[in-house]
Order: sequence, then C-alpha cells, then structure tokens
Amino acid sequence: MKQHSYKKALVIGKFMPLHKGHVSLINFATSQADEVVVYATANKNECISLEQRLSWLRETMFNRDECVHIRGLKYDDTVLNSSSQSDMQSSIDWANFLKNNVFDFNEIDVIIGSEQYVKYMADYIGIDHIIYDENRVNITISATSIKSDIFTYWDYLPPSVKQTYAHHICICGSESTGKTTVCKHMEEKYNCVTMIPEIGRCLVGKSELCTVSKLCSIYDIHYELLKQVILDPPTPIVIWDTDNLTTVSYYKYLFPAQDEKVLSQNGLIITADKYFFFESNIDFVDDGTRFPESTAKRLRDNHLMVYKNHAINPELVDTNREQHVDNYIQSVIAKLSKVFN
Repeated sequence: MKQHSYKKALVIGKFMPLHKGHVSLINFATSQADEVVVYATANKNECISLEQRLSWLRETMFNRDECVHIRGLKYDDTVLNSSSQSDMQSSIDWANFLKNNVFDFNEIDVIIGSEQYVKYMADYIGIDHIIYDENRVNITISATSIKSDIFTYWDYLPPSVKQTYAHHICICGSESTGKTTVCKHMEEKYNCVTMIPEIGRCLVGKSELCTVSKLCSIYDIHYELLKQVILDPPTPIVIWDTDNLTTVSYYKYLFPAQDEKVLSQNGLIITADKYFFFESNIDFVDDGTRFPESTAKRLRDNHLMVYKNHAINPELVDTNREQHVDNYIQSVIAKLSKVFN
C-alpha cells in the first residue's frame, strides 16, 4: 500500500456545479492522504440543492469510495460568507464553524484546496495546507465560467453533471416523413446539438428484407449508442433520428407472432425527454430502403401503439416540421442559459 504524507485530508467547496477541476483536486488529495473527507456546503438561497451536489460527487467518485468520504453541510448565509471566500476573517469564521459541525474534525491533519482560504483556515487551526493548481494551469476552468456559459464549457463537466442538464429529443414517425433531414439541419444549425443517426438505415438495405437477426442487431447497437449518449451526453442537446422503440415497432409489424423480448435479453428501453412524431402527409420518396407507400398508415398506427404501450405520448407534427423542432430547441437553449440563475 502506498504511504501517504497525511492520514486525513479535508476538501471543502460548493461544487456548484461540480466540474473537472474539482475532480482533479479531489484526485490530487487522494494522492496526499490515506482518507479524504469532501464537504459540499450549501445554503437555502442557492439554485442547486445540496442533495444534487452530493449525488454528483458520489457518482463521480464512486470508484474511490474506500478513501473518499462525501458529506454535506448546510449553513446560514446571513451568518457565514460563501465557503469559497478567500479573505482571512471569512476563513476563520468557517474554521470555527467546521470545528463545531464536523464530527471528526480533530482527525484532519491537512486542508487541500485551490484558493487562499485553505491557508488561512489551516494556519488558524494549526494544521498543514496544500494549495493545488491555484492558477488553473492543469484544468483551466471555474464554476463561475460554467455558470456564465454552460454551452461553451460543457466538456468541463463530468458525466454525472451533464446527465442532469442534457436534453434528449427523439424525432420519430413513419418512413419518408423528413426525420433525418430535420435532425441533420438542427445539428448543422446549432453547435450545442448532436445528432444520433438512424441505425436501421446503416445496417439494412431494404426494410422489407429485415430478418429477426438483423432487427436484433439494430436494436442492440442502437441501445448501446443511446446508452452511451445518456451516460455522457456530447452536447447539452442531443437529437435522435428515431430510437430503439421504432425497431420494436418494425419487429411487431413484420413478426406479429413473435415476443418483442426476443429483441433484447435485458428488455430495456431508453427514453428521451421529448418526442416529436412526424405524420405521413408529405410526398413519399422511395429511396430503395423503405416499405411500399401503401403500408404507411399501418406502420404509423403500429409505431404509435408501441409508444403508447411504453407510456410515451409523442407530440404529433403534420406541418412546418423543421420550424416546430427549431422552436422547441430554442426554448430548451433559453432554459439552459438560465439554469444557474
């Protein structure tokens, strides 16, 4: 076992939101001490709950749970200044508050952080301190920057935080309704939008030639791709060109006597935050991969039945498809812009 310089280190912060600079700090602390106690502090007037911040920390540091202990501490902001204040008096006030509220405070032999307040607190208490990456050389980010522009600094958020704020939009519907075109246009128009392609078109040349084996492959590949973007969204908005429920629908349409569980051993469905269902009222384009136009109505009803069976009620769109989706994306962008206000 590696011999550390200290037995128990204290890392304290607001983590509002948690970012990769914080994660780097905690990882550094684990290289200096046998145990690291991380305290997230919060007051009642802040826009992100203490419970949410603790959830981010625990999910992000789950592989260090033997040596990293995540705890929360609420404080009255009419009595104490922010825990990230770096002036000496605020730091002394916080040192006294911690002495009275941290049950194992006497076991802490070093305070580690990225601001001067750790020096003031440690000097007052009479223990060591380490200031880590104060000038943000290792990871050039701050919570202030993220709160001012979540879109620009999205990649500095750990996956647990991205999951909280990412918005997933699924464009579904029958064949030849403009789904792929709209998805591509939205990705091209907005830097904050990533498109997840329709897997079936990539793997199957013609819809009518789908076999059980091919549909199972489509389902599994699509499921894994969607799971990946759910766990670590590449951008704040992710637009799906259909989902794996569409594959379920084709399966039930082509093989009505078969159990849909055949598609996947785990039977899991990944759902989006918003569904738009494009109606079949535009000119049909036979690109060589689609069912005959005569089947459109039956496919449409089958798709909607599958969504209903999974408690999903898509918004039906029959005109101005692109404008409809564009307006919705703009509303999501506006909401995300104010998420930390």
